[in-house]
Amino acid sequence: MKRIAFTFGLLIAMQSALMAQLTDVETVVFNAHLLKTFNLNIVSGGTQEITFADAADYNLGVIGGDGILPGSTQINVEATGNWFLDITCPDFTPYAGPNGAGTGTIPIGNLGVYCVATGAHQFGVEVDCAYQTAASALGLTNDPLNPDLLIDLGSGTNAGDITDNAFTLNWLMGTMQGSMEPTSMFDQLSAGQFGPGDFTTTATLTLTEIP
Repeated sequence: MKRIAFTFGLLIAMQSALMAQLTDVETVVFNAHLLKTFNLNIVSGGTQEITFADAADYNLGVIGGDGILPGSTQINVEATGNWFLDITCPDFTPYAGPNGAGTGTIPIGNLGVYCVATGAHQFGVEVDCAYQTAASALGLTNDPLNPDLLIDLGSGTNAGDITDNAFTLNWLMGTMQGSMEPTSMFDQLSAGQFGPGDFTTTATLTLTEIP
């Protein structure tokens, strides 16, 4: 009788074990879609106020903190691939500002820029720039079809976020450095190129993907 009870119990245990092992498998598919991102952001310095107040300003030009306020523009780039940045700007034209509209036009070559890399990507490594000092400043040009290359791809890749691709653009006007207009603002004014008053222009920065 004990043997029969033991056998019966064993059969129940085996049946329970077999029932516990029944499984059904389904799957979940994940499709990740990594789209390209190319963002150029102006963090600060989107408007610059330039003032020529005395003879020294007209003869020697003005720089950030001394005639140009704030004098620099902070930008960053968020890019999932390689990129380059170019710039173009039309001549200064008169507008009816607080000092009255000036006369004539100010050639844009009087406005210059040089760049400082402030992120993890540095010039000469991931990125490159031919204008890294005031002495080598780029004099802006007015040709939308042939803009000036400001920041280019260096070695490897310059893809990255805002901590990688952060830059300061430093502005100068009338300093006659680098490829800027070589004639002083005073000489141009004396020649009748333009007259005192208020002028304005808008530079365009263009971020382009490198295939």
